[in-house]
Amino acid sequence: MMNTIDLAYFEVNQHGRLLSGNRRFCRMFGFEQSELPWHYVTDLYRYISDWEKFRNDTVNSSFNTRMRNRRGRSFECCIVREIVQNADGEIIFRNTVRRVGEGINAENQTTPLSMVFLAKCADCGAQIRVTSVAETRLRMLCNHCAAKAFPEAYYRKSAEV
Repeated sequence: MMNTIDLAYFEVNQHGRLLSGNRRFCRMFGFEQSELPWHYVTDLYRYISDWEKFRNDTVNSSFNTRMRNRRGRSFECCIVREIVQNADGEIIFRNTVRRVGEGINAENQTTPLSMVFLAKCADCGAQIRVTSVAETRLRMLCNHCAAKAFPEAYYRKSAEV
């Protein structure tokens, strides 16, 4: 399994503003932790059109693209994203960045990373796993709240008997 300490993580809102990043991310791109809220993700992409493709693509969770650090040096990397909805209902992209060719071994090649979409329960606020980015914008209920609100539909097998 991949060592998670060596992975660069960062969060960005749907407008492209950097919200947070771990130490590995800051080292990889040449930022101080305190500087992150002042930058946009477009500062990191070699080609700005790559950010538009990344933001608007609802099918792919993994992207290979060229990024650049603060000094302007570009490198090929793989970004895996997870789209979540925060407590205020805003969509947040949680990203994992790995340089292409960095840390490759047999285990990493057979274990692909995947994307998870999370929405917030409209009743209790718990996070719910959904299948697409479009479903994160819908009003959803978790299983517990759905069973309380609509017992006849939730327990349909027992209701039909």
